[in-house]
Formats: sequence, structure tokens, C-alpha cells
Amino acid sequence: MLRTVMVPTDFSEDNESILAFAKGLPALGVKVVVLTHVVEASGMEGPVIAATVDEVRDRLRVSAAELEAAGLSVEVRVPTGDPFDTIVALANEMGVDAIVCGSHAKGIMTQLVEASVSERLVRDAPVPLLLVRFDLLKMQAEPAALLKRFGEKVLLPTDFSLSASHAFTAAMELPKGTIKSLYLMHVVDPALTGEKLRKAEEGAESHLRDLQAIAAQQGIQASVVVRRGEPRHAILTEIDERRVTGVITGTRGRNAVQEALLGSVSRTVFRQASCPVMIVP
Repeated sequence: MLRTVMVPTDFSEDNESILAFAKGLPALGVKVVVLTHVVEASGMEGPVIAATVDEVRDRLRVSAAELEAAGLSVEVRVPTGDPFDTIVALANEMGVDAIVCGSHAKGIMTQLVEASVSERLVRDAPVPLLLVRFDLLKMQAEPAALLKRFGEKVLLPTDFSLSASHAFTAAMELPKGTIKSLYLMHVVDPALTGEKLRKAEEGAESHLRDLQAIAAQQGIQASVVVRRGEPRHAILTEIDERRVTGVITGTRGRNAVQEALLGSVSRTVFRQASCPVMIVP
């Protein structure tokens, strides 16, 4: 259940779009936003740090007022330190359920446009990330509409790993009525042939039918989708052909090789998807 969500900002033009996007969070059941900016205080003297923190807090309060007008309760936090470590520590301290970020083709933006921070957040964040491409936001007259429509057509790709199971659970825990249509998808290795291919497809369909039954118990209409091909391409094609409005996916596979593959797939999907993507660890 998404109740409390963190929204990091660096005051850039792109992050203004993220704040506009975040106004749609109530549609996913969010009540509280932790609005934060990490001040990198290395090399600063005490008085300078204090003045910087005060200045940042004042700027965040202006943004907070906009989110409050959208029906959200906002807590402003201005910690100091390393962006990734500080965001993770604050997320744990505040008990947030997700972190909202924007994405460019080269990676996500939180406090800094810095690949190392971006990759660590995608790989190691302890809570789900709710990601959206900045160029998509700029195309929207109302960026919040992307979140308001998130549940209309949701794609949930799965490799039946523990992380994929967590993603399915996250989907089931969204407020009742949020997800209108759910597509449960598994991509079969295209190198398989004959009996191995038949068994892989039948096994995948059986697993997906089990998930479909669970979704039905939650009042969610789910469809089973089994495809052959390279996962990244198959998922992106499915998103475009079905005009998916939201994706929920895991980040870690069943073993070291699958974990690396699934992580790569997740990163490609959120960078190229034509809708917001929730990545669940």
C-alpha cells in the first residue's frame, strides 16, 4: 500500500515537472509526501551549511504548498551528506513506501544528474521507485494525469522470481479500483524449440493463470500474455501495442545471471516506456 512517498528535488526545470506529476499521487492512495533536497556540505563551514539548509527549506515550502493544494500532506526534509546514502537513510527513517523520480535516456535524476547515484538507486533502493520520463511529462498539459491514468491498463512482466512476486503483491495492494485492466506477461526464451518450448510456454501460462485467479479475488480483471523473444523488446512492444498506462516490475532475478538480466531489462523499460513505471525490489 502506498501511503507515504518521497519526492527528491534538485530545483531544476525537470524537477518542476516531477512536482506537477506528483500532484497525481492521491490516485494511487498516497497521503503523505516527504519532499527533500540533499545538501552536499563537504567542505562547507558550519554557518554556510546552516544558511544553505535554511534557503533550501524555504524553497521547498513553496513547492510543498502546491502539493498540499492537491490534497497531500507534505513533510519537508533538508538533510546533508551523500545523495544516495542520505536518500536511502531518510527513506528508512521516514518509512516511505516509494520514491518518485524522473528519468532521462541515460538514467534517473534524483539530487544530481550523476550515473553512479542513478544506478545505485535503481539497483539498491530499499523501496519501490516510481519513475517517469521527463520528455513524457513535457508533452502533458497536466503531468498529474499520467498518475491518474496509471491503473487503466497495467502491464506486469514476470519471470516468476521473488522480486517479480513482490511486484505482483505491490499491484494487489494498490487501492481497490485503481487497476482497471492488468496484463500478466511472461517472455519465453526464443532459443527454445520443440518440446522444451512447449513445456516452457505451458508452464508459464499455468503460473500466470494462478496469478490471474488471485487478481480476480481482488476484483481485478487480468489477462494472460505469453510471448517469445528478447525480454526488453517484447515488453516495450507490448506497452506500445496495448497503449499501456502503467508498468509494475521487479528488479532482481532468481540467480546471479537472471538478476543481472532482469535489472538490465528494468532499466531499459523505464528509460523507454511510454508510461510511468514502478520498479519493485
